[in-house]
Amino acid sequence: MLTAASKVAAIRAAYGPEELDALAIYGDVHSALESLGLHPYIETRGGLAVCAYAPDGTLVVVACQGALPLQRSMLMGWHVTHVPEDSNSPLWRCIVQDTTPDDLCCDPPGDLRLGATTEAISRHLATCSHTTVGEAGA
Repeated sequence: MLTAASKVAAIRAAYGPEELDALAIYGDVHSALESLGLHPYIETRGGLAVCAYAPDGTLVVVACQGALPLQRSMLMGWHVTHVPEDSNSPLWRCIVQDTTPDDLCCDPPGDLRLGATTEAISRHLATCSHTTVGEAGA
C-alpha cells in the first residue's frame, strides 16, 4: 500500500515546467502545508491548486475561485477544501476556508494571510468528522 509520502514523491518526480513554475509562485503555501505535517504537491490537471495529503489519506486543496492564478498578484483570496480523494466528484467536500470575494471583478481581495489559512486548516483537520480512523485512507 502506498503511503501519502510515497504518492507525493511520485507526483513530484513527474513535475514538468508548469508544476515547477507554480511551485516557484506558491512555494510558501507548499511549505506552510508541509509545516502542518501534510504532504503537499502542485496539481495542474483541471486548474492550478496546491494539494496536500493529510495523515489519514484525505486531501486538502488550496485554490482560489476555480483555480490559483499563475500570477500571484492576481490572487483574490483562498478557497480551501477538504475532500476524500483527488477526483472531480468526491463523495464529500468540506469548505475549510473561503476568503474569495463574491465579485472578483469589483470587490477588493479577501484575506490573503497564509497564517490564518494554515490555522483554519489545522483547526478543521482536528475536528472534521471525515478524518476519523474509520475514514482513514478514503
